Amino acid sequence: MAVEFTECASLNINYDIMGIATISYTILKDSTGWPDVHYEMLLGTRNFKGYVANASMNKIPFTEWYETHVNLVTVTD
Repeated sequence: MAVEFTECASLNINYDIMGIATISYTILKDSTGWPDVHYEMLLGTRNFKGYVANASMNKIPFTEWYETHVNLVTVTD
């Protein structure tokens, strides 16, 4: 059974002048293959919905773990 989780310390939200938010985060997984990438996130009192603009996966050296860096472009409800 695969284990995966979003690394909370990696979570970063940036807003542009038009109010579009880009959320960057990292998912850690103990096996190969794409993790469940989130297209919607509830952060505090804000619900963000959007699309994945960029995602890249790397093996963490000297471990059996993989990290997937995700950039999610969103708007809020």
